[in-house]
Amino acid sequence: MSWKRFFRRRYWDEERSRELEAYLEQETADNIARGMTVEEAHFAARKKLGNPQRIREEIYRMNTAGIADAFWQDLRYGARLLRLNPGFATVAILSLALGVGANTAIFQLIDAVRLQSLPVQSPHELVEVGFDHHGMYAGRGRGRYHVMSNALWEQFRHQQQAFSGVLAWSTDTFNLARGGEIRNAQGLWVSGDFFHVLGVAPLVGRVITTTDDRPGCGSPSAVLSASFWQREYGATSSIVGTKLTLDGHPTEIVGVTPPEFFGTEVGRVFDVAVPLCAEPVIKADTSMLDRRDGWWLDIIGRLKPHWPLARVNAHLAAVSPGIFEGTIPSWYIGSDAKQYQQFKADSDTSVVRAFCSA
Repeated sequence: MSWKRFFRRRYWDEERSRELEAYLEQETADNIARGMTVEEAHFAARKKLGNPQRIREEIYRMNTAGIADAFWQDLRYGARLLRLNPGFATVAILSLALGVGANTAIFQLIDAVRLQSLPVQSPHELVEVGFDHHGMYAGRGRGRYHVMSNALWEQFRHQQQAFSGVLAWSTDTFNLARGGEIRNAQGLWVSGDFFHVLGVAPLVGRVITTTDDRPGCGSPSAVLSASFWQREYGATSSIVGTKLTLDGHPTEIVGVTPPEFFGTEVGRVFDVAVPLCAEPVIKADTSMLDRRDGWWLDIIGRLKPHWPLARVNAHLAAVSPGIFEGTIPSWYIGSDAKQYQQFKADSDTSVVRAFCSA
């Protein structure tokens, strides 16, 4: 359908009406010439043509875009109502203007907070690292930021040279109850260098270190947020060394983070942080740690001095082939394996972006 016809439907409807009337007059005249009376001729002509109104409606519908027509009718109806009630119209327009302005301000605030207010040491030095997966995520995903598998994280950690320190993390939900009604807590899976790279010191006890995050850790440790510590344990310092149940598994509490540290997501908080190595213990049959096609980790790095993002991206693009070559899932064959090996770090797709502004 031509949009020109849509906007000139009334003209075309009037044109079709004139054509139909002309047809009826001509057909009636022909019938009279064949010997019919005027009434018989007119009746035969209308019978041959059919219902002129229905024909016009069908043509009008063919020249109509349903959504656009409904929108246009609603717009005209709304305009008439506003014109009939100027006071209401003024309030509605002002409310809309305030709403748009408030939303714009909120988005600007969120952007500013997201980029500048992470409560860690020198946040402007942090960048979030990911890889261009070309939309391919064959396998399983978990967490809010399932960017990398553990295999990719291990390769990246050992091959990268752009960062003075790197960390991996993911989100999850833990059940604190030992039985009966479920009591959920917001959890973080963290690599051993998580708190060290962020520059977060403990408020009570200690934080998780590389000693805690080692392959096959049988008795995992846990660090609590200050808000969870206050809410669940009344902020008692004797909490260190006691056990916390996570999905039915006892976990030793080793420390509490400062009140100002809420995690790595502005606008969200965590309750309990546990090392990555504890994931197979706590999650058992649904573990992602050893799955090369398990996408569940996000990575943050602290830039080395005099390493701009352009240089970081160039370095990651150079090491990417080796990282992906060594982590191909066993069941990726043919085109899947070839596409996987072509993954790379690429600043053009915002894979590496500033986590906090300077």
